[in-house]
Amino acid sequence: MRIPVALALAVPLIVVGGGIAVYSYARPAVPAVRTFYIAADETSYGPAGAPAPAGGSAGTFRAAVYQEYTDSSFTRVKPRPAEWRHLSFLGPLIRAGVGDTIRVVFRNRVSFPANVHPDAVLHHAQAQAALSAAPASSSGLGAEADATPVPPGGTHVYTWAVPSTAGPGADDHGSVLWLYHSRTGTPTGVDAGLIGPMIIYKRGALRSELVPR
Repeated sequence: MRIPVALALAVPLIVVGGGIAVYSYARPAVPAVRTFYIAADETSYGPAGAPAPAGGSAGTFRAAVYQEYTDSSFTRVKPRPAEWRHLSFLGPLIRAGVGDTIRVVFRNRVSFPANVHPDAVLHHAQAQAALSAAPASSSGLGAEADATPVPPGGTHVYTWAVPSTAGPGADDHGSVLWLYHSRTGTPTGVDAGLIGPMIIYKRGALRSELVPR
């Protein structure tokens, strides 16, 4: 017999071997603070002695990338899981759920000003209106207050609350992909390679143990 889900959840009593076991099926999702230690690093690519590109110079080329570290000392790069190595030059994957808080400890180790700016909610009209009406001190995901350039050698801590407007819609199958990137008012950051992916899940879908921090 097929039992409606609502009825099954309403009566969390299961008889086991003549006894009664009580289970809580209505466990609420606990918001998590997910911390990422991310640096903007300079890197090189291309073999030495490679043909010079049009208008460029021969040899290796310099680029800037976001890299994730294990802690705030920024001494050891955190290995990228095998299932995400296809991200290649993109920055570390940031994952969080609606209701969580994303905390990014950012260190700029490139030779130009850079920062970390999340695109989440910026393309939602309702969220744009809410941000415009919010106080200047608002630190919600996508708040313009986080666009201050971080100078070379500087460190800045970003704290973004993940609103429902950043989460998946009805046709997004439980998650939605956004990008974060350097946004300092000049094209230097993104053009140099400072860009990475961010996946936002529906509330409660991303369990804490899936992203240990």
